[in-house]
Amino acid sequence: MVYGFRLAAADPRVVGVNLVAPEDDPISLADYSRHMRAVAFASAEAPEAGVALHAGELALGLVPPEELTFHIREAVEIAGANRIGHGTDVMHEDDPYELLARMREGNVAVEIILTSSDVILGITGDDHPLPIYLEHGVPVVLATDDEGVSRTDLTHEYQRAVTTYDLDYATVKELSRASLEHSFLPEGEKQALQSELSRRFARFEAKEAARDPE
Repeated sequence: MVYGFRLAAADPRVVGVNLVAPEDDPISLADYSRHMRAVAFASAEAPEAGVALHAGELALGLVPPEELTFHIREAVEIAGANRIGHGTDVMHEDDPYELLARMREGNVAVEIILTSSDVILGITGDDHPLPIYLEHGVPVVLATDDEGVSRTDLTHEYQRAVTTYDLDYATVKELSRASLEHSFLPEGEKQALQSELSRRFARFEAKEAARDPE
C-alpha cells in the first residue's frame, strides 16, 4: 500500500490507489479500523492521489450484524476515500442518512456494481441501495468490478440499471458524466473527455430526433 502511494507521488501516470480485499475475512473484520488508519497514514505520501476503497461489500448473514454499521463511514471519514466500491450495506450503517448526506456534501462517489453484488452477495432489485444513493444525491458511477469473473461489461451494467430501476435518459447521462467527473484523471483530461461525451450525446440525440416522426 505504501509503495502504491509512493509510486503515485513519483510518477504522474499513477493517479490513484485502489485497495480491495475480502471484507468479511477474519483479519479484515478484526483490524478494519486499523486498516483505515493505515490508509490515511500511507496516503500522506501522495496527498493529490485519489483513494478508492471497497467498503460495505457485506450483507446480513455474511458477518455479525455489528460489522455492517461502520465500514463505509470509516472508509470515508478516517481513510479519506474519494470513491467507495459497492457500498451495499449503507442502510445498516449507524445514522445512514447522515452518512449519505456526508458523502453528497463531500463529493464522495459510490461505485455501483450490480452484477457483482448479485453474484457475490445475492443483493439485487429492491434490496440494492442504488435508488437510495440517487435519491440522496450521492455521486453514482456504474462499474463492473471484475469483467472476467462476473462475465459482464459496462454496457450490460447500464442495461441492467435501466431495466431494473427504470432509469430515464437524463439519469443515464448523469451517470455517464459522473464516471468522468469522479475519475482520478487530471482536470484537463476530464474536461476534454466531458466535451467529447457531450458531442457524442448531441450526435445520438440528433439522430434519434430525426428518426422520430413526432
